[in-house]
Amino acid sequence: MTQIDFDPVFSAAVRNELDARVSAPSSTVPFWRRHLRLGAGIFAGASILIGGAAAAAGLLTIPGAQEVTELGASVVKTATGTDTVQLGVVPDGATGVFVSLTCLSPGTFTFEDGASIGCTMNDVGQATGGGSYTLTLSPGQQSITITTPPESSWTIAATYVSERTTEWAVNDNGETYGALNESGEPDLIAVLATNGNEGFVHARELAQADGSEQAATFASPEQALAWQDSMAGKTVSVPVYENDGETRIGEFTIQY
Repeated sequence: MTQIDFDPVFSAAVRNELDARVSAPSSTVPFWRRHLRLGAGIFAGASILIGGAAAAAGLLTIPGAQEVTELGASVVKTATGTDTVQLGVVPDGATGVFVSLTCLSPGTFTFEDGASIGCTMNDVGQATGGGSYTLTLSPGQQSITITTPPESSWTIAATYVSERTTEWAVNDNGETYGALNESGEPDLIAVLATNGNEGFVHARELAQADGSEQAATFASPEQALAWQDSMAGKTVSVPVYENDGETRIGEFTIQY
């Protein structure tokens, strides 16, 4: 299966999260770090939807996701091995480059920020054979480089885009709902349930399940590690609801 992976630096941030949680005030920890799982907790067939990821997946109806506007025509290139794609002059208002990559052979195709798309032989020629990703533009940047082994072939279409984070919505109970974004978290967080349904989990219930609530009480990394050890091998699930926060449509499961 094709998947987007994060670079080793990002992965190290996951491993360092226990220490970060107890050594910095919660208000100083960026929202994306506050929502990394404690220790080895992983999602079992479920995903939290973060604004940019929701937009990349085409789920733009989710409040709080990014609204993406294309600025100009796409630049298309086919290459084998590591290569650089020249994008041309940056249009006014551009904030990133939306890249759609198709794997023509197995391999791992890495972007300049360390994120990557991996394909197996089974993915080649299939709808799963590639992926989409939005790279944030650096000042003066007019090209992108895809790094991959010499034998790996690929095609990309790259387009300058501008992105705007939409507002969360509010249900009849006065609860905000939508995707995680740079503003933090709504009362009801958008997720994909283990059964594939798109829905929402209550932030407070997720905090209890993923260790965020417990982490707020830890006074040392040792206490955090003790909690992690106590959770090893356990599975915790929270209900997934429609945007009313009441109608249950699935479960969101975390495995430790």
